[in-house]
Amino acid sequence: MTNHYIQVLSQIKSLSLSEKLKLLGDLKELVNQPVEVEGEDETIPIEEIIQSQTAWDDYTSGKDQGISSQELKHQLLEDNFA
Repeated sequence: MTNHYIQVLSQIKSLSLSEKLKLLGDLKELVNQPVEVEGEDETIPIEEIIQSQTAWDDYTSGKDQGISSQELKHQLLEDNFA
């Protein structure tokens, strides 16, 4: 955590419960804003970006080893013909 983050967190701890709840709602609204894709006319919801980043982090860290190409073919073909 950065020093700035720690300072902000310390300030938040001094807020009343109602102020903390209002801040939480404001932060949720701020974080859940869609993100415009550079050079494209589309936006991606923040949930999808987080899900994608989490999946990539899991894959690169070895937590999720992915599936074999054979398993992928099976899933794609079997699901379409089931």
